[in-house]
Amino acid sequence: MEILISLLRQIMGDTISIFTIMNSLSAGAIMLTLVSEDTSDKEFRTIAQKNSKAVFISMALIFALGTYIFNFFGISADSLKVFGGIILLNMGINMVRGYDKKVNSSPKEKAAAMEQEDVSVVPMAIPIIVGPGLATTLITMSIDATSWTGYASGFFAILVCSITNFIILGNMVRIKKRLGVNGLKVLNRLLGLIVGSLAAQMIIIGIKALWA
Repeated sequence: MEILISLLRQIMGDTISIFTIMNSLSAGAIMLTLVSEDTSDKEFRTIAQKNSKAVFISMALIFALGTYIFNFFGISADSLKVFGGIILLNMGINMVRGYDKKVNSSPKEKAAAMEQEDVSVVPMAIPIIVGPGLATTLITMSIDATSWTGYASGFFAILVCSITNFIILGNMVRIKKRLGVNGLKVLNRLLGLIVGSLAAQMIIIGIKALWA
């Protein structure tokens, strides 16, 4: 019973960490700018389905291979926590300040993205959703997973977040109508507080371990 309770707590913590950094609401707002205005609900569901599959596969691969990649290069987990925490802290600050996710650095690149027939994988899945911040978090989770419960928790959290991502993207038009632009910005700022707190915790743990 204690193992089950501990596993459920770990799943909840991993799910919150992944979901807040994924920020599917912000990604969904970007999606609406990359598709034509006459896109049907069926087409939105198709984009959401393809995107969520790509997101799930990407996250699962990063989580499964993260430990081996860093062991190969001889990089310590604590160093990753400090550097990854800095990336997440910057992301959290930008979210709190009201800055949305960015993918295109120029009007030309944005126009190229809009001309694509399918934006569900690139740029929606990578790099908008599965970006440096999320990749760092998944690798850190992989390194910290020292038993089967850690891996079970990570993969289950990835599955839950991928399903949630599908629901959000598939209903993004309705969500935006209900919440409005201001509502989305408020939620984005709240998620930013969580991301920033997770980042600060990662940095502190990493620094303590390096100086121990």
